[in-house]
Amino acid sequence: MSRNWTAACKIWKRCTLKKSDGSALNVCFIELPRDRTDDLVDFQMTQYVPREITHRISGLPYNKEAMMEYKDILKVKLSDPANISMVCCEEKDGKISPNFIASDTMKLIKRGDPCRDETPPNLKTKETKEYFRIVRDWNNLCPIPSVMEKFNAETFYDDRGAVRHEDYSGYNVSFQFALLRRSICQRQGVSMAGGWMATVMTEKAALSTGWEAIYEISREDLEKVLKVPIDKKIHSFKFCTLNLSKVPDIL
Repeated sequence: MSRNWTAACKIWKRCTLKKSDGSALNVCFIELPRDRTDDLVDFQMTQYVPREITHRISGLPYNKEAMMEYKDILKVKLSDPANISMVCCEEKDGKISPNFIASDTMKLIKRGDPCRDETPPNLKTKETKEYFRIVRDWNNLCPIPSVMEKFNAETFYDDRGAVRHEDYSGYNVSFQFALLRRSICQRQGVSMAGGWMATVMTEKAALSTGWEAIYEISREDLEKVLKVPIDKKIHSFKFCTLNLSKVPDIL
């Protein structure tokens, strides 16, 4: 890979991430170039899929055949031109590392777009089928078209997954992504952004940067909807939105 791989990339933000122990990391948040989609797929398959709740409760990460099937599906999803993916990389001595510290993907939804079931046809493994069923049933609790209609939003960036590499815990990257989503919406003229907060850290990051919880369901009730057990450490799940007409720019 070229040492100057970001030459033609949009750099959204530069900042210094700090841990509570005082260690610091200079990073860039970069819009993923299309020629690095395969690298993002590999990153998410090792860092996101094994840890993210909908994947875990479906059993997908624990079946090698299902993981192989899903990897091909993930590449198609991340290659969708309606998606925007940002990656966080370390910058040192004026050079940006090609290695990903974290990633965040959103999909642009326009008012009037048909609300389709995104389950791919002809799935082979039961775990992959179960994963898409869980995602469908969970998303139906707070459908994006209904949210857009309620808030009269013409455009909406739907959360498609954010993840931090396990070696970089404590740098609060989720807070930076919450801010960055706002900046992207503002600069692109997108009315709203939103998604389910499936971890304590992402929920805290969203609520501390002007996001608003518009729907909440207890863990017990969500288990009934999804028909699978969920980690008891999480008491409830919130769908949070960022409404650009209601919050000031704090970047």
